[in-house]
Amino acid sequence: MKKKIAVIVVMAAVLGLLSQVGVFANDEGGEMAFRFDPATMSSRALEYKNTLAGYKLFRSNCKSCHHRGNDKGAQFLETDSRTMRGWNVVFFKKNVRCAKDGSWAKLSSEELTYVNDYLYSKAYDTWDPNTARSCG
Repeated sequence: MKKKIAVIVVMAAVLGLLSQVGVFANDEGGEMAFRFDPATMSSRALEYKNTLAGYKLFRSNCKSCHHRGNDKGAQFLETDSRTMRGWNVVFFKKNVRCAKDGSWAKLSSEELTYVNDYLYSKAYDTWDPNTARSCG
């Protein structure tokens, strides 16, 4: 009985993690998803490994300040706090307080790109009625 419970708990944890990493390149054999990166003026494929890395970086770095009831004055942020274009602007212009005060300095430009990929893939306007991926 304890083994069954352990298996169920592990499966629930894995499913919970996978539900947080929204749009991936070729997920479930679907369409390739891309994001225009204004910093490099190129199109980036939203690959699973990069989006997952962005999720982990967002949880460990950004959410340490941007949570409800924080005492640092940081605005509460969730992935759908901005649109896809809005997240691109944040990371391209770097005009938000945490970018200006040096909080982003501990992350490399590649890591910031991964965080942008993750936030872009889960943004407020991610749902697209014209793709099969958006159904259910």
